[in-house]
Amino acid sequence: MAQPTERASPADILARLPASFAAAKESGDLYFFPSTSRGVPGQFPFNITICPAIGAKKAAAPEEPAAHESKRVRTAEASADRPSPFRPPYVPGLYVGAFAGVDGEESTAVLLNKFAVLPEHFLLVPTEEQPQALPPTPGQIARTYSILQAAARSSPSQRLLAFYNGGPGAGASQRWRHVQFIDAKGGVPLDDWVRGVTFERQDRAVIHPTLPYIHIIHPLPAAHTIPYPLSEDDLTLLADNLAPALMRSLDLAFDALRRSGGDRSQGWNLLMTLDAIHLIPRSQPAFALGDGQTLDLNALGYAGMLLVTSEQHDAALDAAAKAQPDGLISILAKCAVPREFGEQVIEQDATLHGGAGAAWDGLDDPPRNFIESHKHRM
Repeated sequence: MAQPTERASPADILARLPASFAAAKESGDLYFFPSTSRGVPGQFPFNITICPAIGAKKAAAPEEPAAHESKRVRTAEASADRPSPFRPPYVPGLYVGAFAGVDGEESTAVLLNKFAVLPEHFLLVPTEEQPQALPPTPGQIARTYSILQAAARSSPSQRLLAFYNGGPGAGASQRWRHVQFIDAKGGVPLDDWVRGVTFERQDRAVIHPTLPYIHIIHPLPAAHTIPYPLSEDDLTLLADNLAPALMRSLDLAFDALRRSGGDRSQGWNLLMTLDAIHLIPRSQPAFALGDGQTLDLNALGYAGMLLVTSEQHDAALDAAAKAQPDGLISILAKCAVPREFGEQVIEQDATLHGGAGAAWDGLDDPPRNFIESHKHRM
């Protein structure tokens, strides 16, 4: 078994990924499920992955409660019935490397996803248990950014997307905190969805103006202003700059959930690129397609990437989408929170404080501009 005792750089980890993935697949430590995909064009395009092996795996599993509750049950029972796969020591074939903690936080390890639909799908996990239902820590957000940054610097064709399922109602299947990464290569549908979205201020979140549900977008500092590679001091400063962006987004989401009167236990999904943090509060974990079939939705669904487990499942999704006024976007909206409640929060905040998230400004001294702070340290 592998212990996370070494300390690697993001570039080191990314360089190891191809060989680590191939070796784990060859040894049987990792299961890679073949799939096909199809695109759905439109104002909001989608990519639908069809993976029958996932369906066969689910069919072979013990019978569970209703589909919309199954993830809650699996998550609740995971720690009681068996040890978490994220607790050290790790399966050697799945362990890629480890990072030092940022600003005194726990160290983190990089593990390959044992059940992979996409090649080199990997996870960033703290070496001590932390709850998945709570947001990543400032240091974990900074470490996530450093991995995205290293990928962009090391290979122009590599485009990592980080995502986080905030609780079982939002698609989390493990209670132990984990940020996930996939290589989006040519990009994801989300890129097209947000093209043209503008920001009045870099320290304010906005709600996507045309999606029917709340999709919060908070801009991040321009990538060219962030030093590379990041030193320990740089990571601490980066954490101080990124944490308020996440907190403003969560504040907006929770205020909107309170206004909607919906089930606040369903959680939220987080997506992260070098450009922005995206946050989507959830109202339910899955959409009923009919004939006993459901579509489970996690963060990737809100990036326009959907997973079905058979041709029949795909046909049911297609039929359900055609029955909705806005197709697949309407299905996402049914499992999210109507946009109007987020807009009400922004309007009230603008009236009282001068902008979305401005109420946070008085809680602490706002972080300094990254460039100015970096120059100050030089």
